[in-house]
Amino acid sequence: MELYGPIVFIDDDEDDQHIFKPMLEAIVPNSQILFFTDGDSAIEFLRTTDQRPFLIISEVVLKRMGGLELRRQIEEDPYLRKRAIPFIFFTHPVYKHMVEEAYELTIQGYFEKKTTIDEIRMQLEAIVAYWSACLHPNRFGEED
Repeated sequence: MELYGPIVFIDDDEDDQHIFKPMLEAIVPNSQILFFTDGDSAIEFLRTTDQRPFLIISEVVLKRMGGLELRRQIEEDPYLRKRAIPFIFFTHPVYKHMVEEAYELTIQGYFEKKTTIDEIRMQLEAIVAYWSACLHPNRFGEED
């Protein structure tokens, strides 16, 4: 996995973007934080970038293409599927049927956004720490 690749964050709530961006910049200072407000723009970026994203964090419910459809399109695209970018849902509220559907799409985590800034920071720190330590296909370069 590209430890310093960008974190792709999909969330159409501007307040959340203003909260999460400085947190993630402090947690992963060497990674660019790229925000998208819908799955359409995120999938376009993923299909056209040469960058190797470190992680995708997505809200489930979005105004345009939602997180579940975004994940479905990634799984159906041979190029994106092979890139094996870890995909996490970070959302509120949480419904059992959405969690079940998300895991059918082979996501790597589903988290309910906590209510306080400190709790959210701890969640994001744990997610980043896990994926920083985890061996994953993206961890290896082309020559490995």
